[in-house]
Amino acid sequence: MEDAMASWQDVNWTTFAFRPIVLFTVVYLLYRLTTAYINERSFQIFAKQNGCQPPLDLSGPWYRRFDRLRRVLNLRKSGEDILDDIIAADFANSVGTVQRTMHEGSQVITTIEPANLQSMLATQFEDFGTGHLRYLQLGPVLGRSIFTSDGPFWAHSRALFRPQFSRDNINDLESTEKAAKVYVSALGEIDASGWTSNVDLQPMNFSFTLDTASDFLFGESVDSQSSRLPAGSAQHESSAGMETARAQAVSKQFLDDFEILSHTIIMRIRMSSLYWVMDSFKFRKAVARVQNFTEYYVNKSIESAKAGKIEGQSDNLLARLASDTQDREELRNQTLAILFAGRDTTAGLLGWCFMRLALHPDILSKLRQIILSDFKANDPITFAKIKGCRYLQHFLNEVLRIHPLVPINSRQAMKHTTLPAGGGPDGKSPIAVRKGQFVAFSVYLMQRRKDLWGEDALEFKPERWEEKVPAWQYLPFLGGPRICIGQQFALTEASYLLIRLLQKFDKIEPTDLQEMRQMRKALGLTMWPRDGVKVRLHRASS
Repeated sequence: MEDAMASWQDVNWTTFAFRPIVLFTVVYLLYRLTTAYINERSFQIFAKQNGCQPPLDLSGPWYRRFDRLRRVLNLRKSGEDILDDIIAADFANSVGTVQRTMHEGSQVITTIEPANLQSMLATQFEDFGTGHLRYLQLGPVLGRSIFTSDGPFWAHSRALFRPQFSRDNINDLESTEKAAKVYVSALGEIDASGWTSNVDLQPMNFSFTLDTASDFLFGESVDSQSSRLPAGSAQHESSAGMETARAQAVSKQFLDDFEILSHTIIMRIRMSSLYWVMDSFKFRKAVARVQNFTEYYVNKSIESAKAGKIEGQSDNLLARLASDTQDREELRNQTLAILFAGRDTTAGLLGWCFMRLALHPDILSKLRQIILSDFKANDPITFAKIKGCRYLQHFLNEVLRIHPLVPINSRQAMKHTTLPAGGGPDGKSPIAVRKGQFVAFSVYLMQRRKDLWGEDALEFKPERWEEKVPAWQYLPFLGGPRICIGQQFALTEASYLLIRLLQKFDKIEPTDLQEMRQMRKALGLTMWPRDGVKVRLHRASS
């Protein structure tokens, strides 16, 4: 009996308990390997059945993936351009679709083929979505919103927003006229020879669009331009009793915070599934302040909705949302998403417009003469008149062709699916896309392709728009069901300011021509001139 007890006590219980863990681990690994094999086999059968061939694979040795990542993360120091110097190199040999294994092991297809974009955005729309990874990358800022969701929530969000972007609402340009007047005044005094002092228009563009977008979304402007008005000006004095100190401080902080958010978000996107590496206390503090900025208006809209004040009032986007839901987090996320898009797309568009006018005085002169003919000084500017000015539309189209506001984007396959082009040695066979695989696409590079646009594709020529352009090779606002809901708002706001400025000024000159000709790009959620738009303007004599 004593021998039996001694034997029982001698058992190595650690080893005994460890065996199930080892067994579980072995079984789990076998399960994962078997599942991976079955999925791969299933995908290969799917690809063969659909006549697919793989695209050109540019992955190379594993260490090159990290060298590419190093270049992407080091852009500010190196001066390289991620579009022209890195991504464009993948398509140097006239291929329109390539595949790369990324630093974290995922395989990403990149395409600049119009047929593939048409499939993802329209004809095979249900096969592709923005994906959960985008929500994780943008979530700290935009949460669950129209730009970070798919399926029923996205469809409901878009249906809710669509009436606010109707032609009737866009044609209500009273706040745009007010903001345009402040913009002109903020240019400062005119000297004896008719010139303004040197000015950077890009910060002014951001303030202008923040004011018009906030008025459109919240029903009141944040009046951020007031801080740029010369002391003693009529507009400066008229706004003295409107809590401008608070508005200016909040707006300045918002602009500063947005720069932090834009830089961090684009780095989170570039890191793919390792997005969480790009985080910081500075980023989180900026997020909190921007959310507080929006919640001020959210709370006002909820109070109005509870008091039954929505009906009969001038409708704005936030009021409409508050009549549908009073979930503060959803209201904040949705309006912040639209505010970011509405402010930045228009500000970026204006920056590239003014840069092109400064670099092409002949185009400025032609556009100005047409504007003076079509828009008399004291006549109201309407949506219909803006759309009827053909050369203005051609000018804007060409700016958006050369400088699309969202130059690179992506979609994730919701199931095993195909794209019509890019496979095989000639790139003409369909390609198979795995469920969960990302397909990146660059509108920027597609809209500069010489085989699509001619040998003068890199030249700025508004006249090219006198001829009809095939739809799917020009997608500055994307296409299909997720086409940019605010495109007409952005175009109308930009057109309005262009008209008012060219009615008053007949010349725009760069203060540093060499720097402006480089046209370096800043990339956040959108693209805008990195070095600003540093010019001086000449007041027309009549």
